[in-house]
Amino acid sequence: MGKTYTGIDIGSSTLKMAVCDGGSIRKIALEELPEGLMSEGRITSFEAMADFIKAAARRSGGMTKHAAFVIPQADCVTRRIQMPAMSVRDLEINLPYEFRDYITQGKDKFFYDYAVVGTRALPDGTPEVMDLLAVAASKQVINDYARMFSRAGMKLAIALPTAAALQNLVMGNVSARANCCIIDFSHATTQLHFFADGAYDVSRVIEIGMIDFDRALGELHGLDAHAASGYRQAGLRDEKDLEAIRGVCESIAVEVGRALNFYGFNNPETTIDTVYTCGGGSMVEPLVAKVAEHIDLEQRSIAEIMPSASENGSLACRCPAAVGATMGGGR
Repeated sequence: MGKTYTGIDIGSSTLKMAVCDGGSIRKIALEELPEGLMSEGRITSFEAMADFIKAAARRSGGMTKHAAFVIPQADCVTRRIQMPAMSVRDLEINLPYEFRDYITQGKDKFFYDYAVVGTRALPDGTPEVMDLLAVAASKQVINDYARMFSRAGMKLAIALPTAAALQNLVMGNVSARANCCIIDFSHATTQLHFFADGAYDVSRVIEIGMIDFDRALGELHGLDAHAASGYRQAGLRDEKDLEAIRGVCESIAVEVGRALNFYGFNNPETTIDTVYTCGGGSMVEPLVAKVAEHIDLEQRSIAEIMPSASENGSLACRCPAAVGATMGGGR
């Protein structure tokens, strides 16, 4: 049994927390965020978010103090890169230059980290190339997160991007397909994360999400966005509901099919054979069914490749990154 962490993933509308010990998920808790606490993928008030996390942890109970945090994508740069084989010391010196086209501030104002996902050697066995998943994040932002968790009564023990958290679920997992795509049907967008040989490769974002379902249902029933979201999560009730969301389902499915085809065209050496679905939309059966009509691939819930959950297991598909963040060492 590994060390126990509370994985925390803050989405645009939901706080997702998962207590994991490396081999199992002990507890899952989801809390809808107060309006205005997130804007364009960033926290608007670290103090208010800290107080909300603290209250949510108290309400849920059983949350450990050591936090494994999924850095919001707006606050970090993630790249899959190849570099000549070199020592750790030389890599620390050279890695910042791999982000020079993405960082406008001084490179010394950022933290850099990496995970080795593969190597290539010369015929005599001498290492030649390293394949890395690398990330850069502002020191100021990471320090803000550290203070936020301290105020919430927790300690920031691990911080990693979504790509690395999801890779922890795929790489080395005998239950997962090595060439796969994780589709996250989230609140504001639909995100596709591609994996080749178990390693993260690239992501694509579709600017349609669950909020578009809620708008359609809200217009049908005269509900505001908050009430429409609750209505959707309680379950679609009749043919009028299905008709209201039909266009959104079709739009997402078409774009998912295009993204998968585009990836296949640009990466002919990698054959994606399975998609794993997650996020709130993965529980909307008409959406999952419509996507299946547009892709010629096996479609499964991401819960199938996640550790077993002893409590609230039905929520596992909504917080895969929070769980993956606690599994830093892999299997």
